[in-house]
Amino acid sequence: MRSNYLWLIAALLLTGCAGTPNSVDVDNNLQKKAEQDAQAEIDARNPDMSAAINALNDGKPVVAKALLLGLTQRFPLAAKPWINVGLISVRRGELDRAQQAAEKALELQPEITVAEYLLGLIAHKKNDAPKALTHYLAELEKDEKHAYSHYNLALLYDTYYQDLDKAVFHYRRYLSLIPGEDETTLSWVKELESQLVSEGGDDAS
Repeated sequence: MRSNYLWLIAALLLTGCAGTPNSVDVDNNLQKKAEQDAQAEIDARNPDMSAAINALNDGKPVVAKALLLGLTQRFPLAAKPWINVGLISVRRGELDRAQQAAEKALELQPEITVAEYLLGLIAHKKNDAPKALTHYLAELEKDEKHAYSHYNLALLYDTYYQDLDKAVFHYRRYLSLIPGEDETTLSWVKELESQLVSEGGDDAS
């Protein structure tokens, strides 16, 4: 059985957008939304975000995390730094801190992607399969093409729920979405598909 996790530290390049306020006071709300957007939009062009990415690439997660926490202070409405703080914390085994960071990101921008995936990873690591399943499915509601949510759903259906049909479906979606090849996963999927064919033949007899 497969048990490895695929981490998504590349989420440092996340993009997001603020929600549209619902109010009849158009002028005031447009100004407020512009201020929120200015706070929320942080990308790799920001010097500290760029430095955080470089620190991660250089194997310096502590430095990267410090830079990201600095961004959360200067841009208190931005969710993306919190997502990346959470991803680094997961990789370092700091699951409670990772959960707090992901929940903070969702509080700031409920529509942001990867936060639900991150919460799924945390639940998965804590062996809470039902909660992990809920979060992965929630991530796919926001981004149906999130390859790693498909992969980890496949792991759950494969190893915990033993639902091979759903496992194969999500493994196949993962394989179709990644830019390269994953021969190990492909080989395992073919083995599962052979099992399904064999079981179907047994049922027919």
